[in-house]
Formats: sequence, C-alpha cells, structure tokens
Amino acid sequence: MTAKKPLRRRIARFTGVLAALLLAGLTAAPASADRFDSYVALGDSYAAGQGAGPYVDACLRSDHSYPALLDAARKISLTGSAACSGATTGTVRAEQIPSLSKKVDLVTVTAGGNDLDSIGALVICSQDTGPACPAALAQRAAVLQQALNSPATSPFFQDLLAMLADVKAKAPRADIYVTGYPLLFEPGSGPAADPVNGLTQQLNAVIANAARAADGGRSKVHYVDVSRAFAGHGIGSPQPWIVGLPPLCTATATCGTSSADIFHPTADGYAEGYAASIRAALD
Repeated sequence: MTAKKPLRRRIARFTGVLAALLLAGLTAAPASADRFDSYVALGDSYAAGQGAGPYVDACLRSDHSYPALLDAARKISLTGSAACSGATTGTVRAEQIPSLSKKVDLVTVTAGGNDLDSIGALVICSQDTGPACPAALAQRAAVLQQALNSPATSPFFQDLLAMLADVKAKAPRADIYVTGYPLLFEPGSGPAADPVNGLTQQLNAVIANAARAADGGRSKVHYVDVSRAFAGHGIGSPQPWIVGLPPLCTATATCGTSSADIFHPTADGYAEGYAASIRAALD
C-alpha cells in the first residue's frame, strides 16, 4: 500500500495543476486586438487629420483623421484625441499626455516632424531653386545623422524617447503604436523630390529606433511604417494622397487649397495610408 502513495500524490498534483490551467484559460482576458475600450490619440497635424478637413477646432482635427477612422472601423472606442497641429514632442509631453490614464489600453502617437521643422524645409524647397533648399535639408539631415549614429548624445532622439517614456508611465497597460511619416513625393518628380524623401526616410528610421528603445515592460511600443501604403501616391503621381502646391491663382479664381494643408495627407491618405497601416499592425 505504501508504494502506491507517491503515485496517488503525483496524480493529485497533476489534477490540481490542470484545474488551475483550465481556470486561468477561462478567466484570463484574451490577448488579442479585437477590443480596445479606451483609445487616445496623441501627436501633431498628421494625427489631427490636417489636410483632409473640414476641421472641428483650432487644432485642425478632422473627422477624416486616422483616429476617427479607427474608431469607426474596428472594435475600438476613441475616448479622446489630444492631437494638435504644430505639436512637438515637448508639447505632446506637456499638453497631451496628461489626458492619459491607467484605464487607457491603446495609444497612437505621430510626432517628431515638427521638432525637425520638416514643413519649414519643404516650404524653403518649394519656393527657392537656389542653395537655400540644399542647405535646409543638410541642416536637418545632420540632426538625424546624430540621432542615428549617436542616440545617447542626440537631443532629438532623447526627446522622442522621453515622450514615449511619459506615455508608458501615464498609461501603463496600453499598447502604444508610433507611426512614421509618408514619403511626400513620387521619386524623380522634381529636383527636391528625392532629397526630401531621403530626409523623411531618415526621420522614420530615428522614430523606429526610438520605439524599439522604448519597448518593454507591461506597455508594448510598436512602430508603424506608413510609407509602404503611400507608395505610388506621392505628389507628382496620378493619384496623390498628399496635398500638393495649388496652381497659380488668378484674379477671378481662388486656389481652392489652404496653404496650411500643403504637404499633409488627403482623406484618402488618412484612410488608405495611415488607418489601414495601423489596422494591419493591430492584427
């Protein structure tokens, strides 16, 4: 009889472990992206929806923005968009991240372009065919090269990293999706097209590196590349998803395009470029 007791004890232990596993399987929350009950969007004009219009406030937030489209297209409840035109990583930290809470389970962030003053370089390149454009691009490329080659000494990289650390601290259980930016021009469509696209590729690489560096712990940080979805739809393509420079205005006709919208995605760009890329990443 005593020889059988160890076997009975092993069977009892196995039964207890099996019951615990079954109970955990019944009670644990599903580890899937099927439902997000509290989604908050952060970032700059590309997160607000600038370019798509019409706008609901001074931040140029649009119902055609990718946060609004995600709210409508998936089992995602958009509980707030703090995104605002002109936002930098610093203003995201100071003015937008306070809107987060421990209840938030999904955060999207698009930021960094204004820290680099990308639009400023684009305006210079669209107005000047002399040395001003190459100089503006070279200045910004130097900032990105430092961020890529020596992130520890790069203020630009450290600002991105600090922003993401603040998001994680404020929303510790959230999945965080950090997007890049689209290549604005069709390759070879103009003298500044390829240099500007190259600068955007470097910017995206820095943002991706910051997302990887910030990943870890309970909050997961993911980088979302949108440039692939925008391929073939840059300025100069037959079907651009980026608002380009308006035609010359005449005394009897208006341009029809706000200068603030130039170099921002159209409604199609937000739907097929941004929202579709983020949905694919969620899946």
